[in-house]
Amino acid sequence: MNTKFSRAILTMAFLLGTALVANAQVKEVTPKAVAYTTAPKTFVSKLKNGDQDVYDIKGKLTFTVTAANSDDTIAGTVNYTIPDDARQKIAAQTGKPLNSIPSTIKRTDVLATFEKATAPPIIHLLLSPMDVDVAGAKVAFNRVTLDINAREGNVAQYTNEEVEALFTVWARQILNGRARRGIIARLNKVINGEPE
Repeated sequence: MNTKFSRAILTMAFLLGTALVANAQVKEVTPKAVAYTTAPKTFVSKLKNGDQDVYDIKGKLTFTVTAANSDDTIAGTVNYTIPDDARQKIAAQTGKPLNSIPSTIKRTDVLATFEKATAPPIIHLLLSPMDVDVAGAKVAFNRVTLDINAREGNVAQYTNEEVEALFTVWARQILNGRARRGIIARLNKVINGEPE
């Protein structure tokens, strides 16, 4: 009887020790802000002179997410890289030296919306048309479509992959007419690096 009792005690001690070791190996996720930016996309904007299109600017556009809103809009910052040939056209139109024409323009507080019926494998966001002043010249952006790769399953927290997974669920919830308050709240926590 003593042998059975001592074996039971040893087995319990072994199991308890194994559980403690396994628990100790699970890493706590430290919240960190995630600055999610879409992949650069070639986009043609229009250099305007009054109401007339003067020149097509073929630059690279990215969108950095800064907030998810309860009205299903996404706030962010647009960065647009202007190629040298377009900078020369802008300099000629404005009469300013080439070195005063920026190679990148940035517009903050831009709102994106989900494209109607967007779904995996690519989630599409839309930016409304906008005009941007570039050293005195007007550059027009018509309908801009942004792409976010849909992502399924479990992903590491506070990563770009988690942002993509949250956008995927958000798009599905919109498509199915379901609540999305929790997804929006989690996305804002990830963007801002707030603890759970």
